[in-house]
Amino acid sequence: MEFFLPDVRQDAVKLRRTYLQLALRYHPDKVNVSRSPQGSAEYREATELFQAIQVAYEELSARLDGRGRRGLPGGPGPRVRSAFAAACELGDVAVMRRLLRLRPALAEQTDELGVSPLMFAASGGSLAACEVLLEAKAALETRNPLGWTALTWAALRARTEASSFLLQRGAAVQDNDLIVLAFTGNHETLSILLKACSEEKVLAVRDQKEKGLLHFALTGLAYMKQTAESHQRCVALAIEARCDPAAEDRRACQCRGGGMEDAVPVLCHFVQCMAEDWASADLDQSSVHVAMVQRLLQLHADPRAVGPPGSAIDVARRNGLAQIHKALLGDSAGSAQPPARRLHVSSWRRWCWCCGS
Repeated sequence: MEFFLPDVRQDAVKLRRTYLQLALRYHPDKVNVSRSPQGSAEYREATELFQAIQVAYEELSARLDGRGRRGLPGGPGPRVRSAFAAACELGDVAVMRRLLRLRPALAEQTDELGVSPLMFAASGGSLAACEVLLEAKAALETRNPLGWTALTWAALRARTEASSFLLQRGAAVQDNDLIVLAFTGNHETLSILLKACSEEKVLAVRDQKEKGLLHFALTGLAYMKQTAESHQRCVALAIEARCDPAAEDRRACQCRGGGMEDAVPVLCHFVQCMAEDWASADLDQSSVHVAMVQRLLQLHADPRAVGPPGSAIDVARRNGLAQIHKALLGDSAGSAQPPARRLHVSSWRRWCWCCGS
């Protein structure tokens, strides 16, 4: 059986929606177990059919992943484990209400990966589906093993209306929500979540090595899971939220003086990320990245501040980043770039520690 038409296979949004529609139609829990209990021929056939759909979906998702499309708004997402989960992500309120009448506990029933119906609804961006679940007493702050809530799912999938709705209903912004959005270049939802946070909360966002939100936004600009423009905007949002490069450098210096050797100044961190094997290629020839170095210098980031790999100047010289090195030295030649090539989303395939994609 051909589950996905040719035009669907090339489009992440269409692929996900078709998969959800198939799940809603063919999931084994649609079988009437009173007539065909588990173990019956009908139930086995339904299970085998849906497993084939799952395999086809994952294979097509993997192909899109190889083109760097996974993680983009509306792109391939997780498997759904029930027809109810599919209805939640599709926003099929009629089906949701019917299933909830039969089994009210479905509203809070997580799957084996810890994904709740509200997370699926938020991921799909359906305010109506979220409202139905909240009326059915679904918990806003349920977390999966990664610590993600429904708000995390909505924000990572660039569901701006769903993100705003969940915040209005009392969802809390976690530090990791801001970190993940800054890293992945989701500037629209990062902006929404930052507006819900105090300046003190934003500045308190730190990992165990004392890297702050600006560090993570710059990491994203080096690895580029989305467009360079999206990542630039995330850096700008962090700076607008008072993540001052010079203050970050002073903090790193104080931490290192106190024995925290992993603390890293802003420019040192950014240049080191650009030098990594898994960073996007040819960043030394990118006017976007050279301009970002120059912008950080204008904001009084210190190119000579020392981190674990040395100073930013040391890292650029050691790794052959000639244009970046010139910019760090304040050489006007560093800005004399050839016409910038458009930088595309990286096809970086290594597992992303902060978003699991």
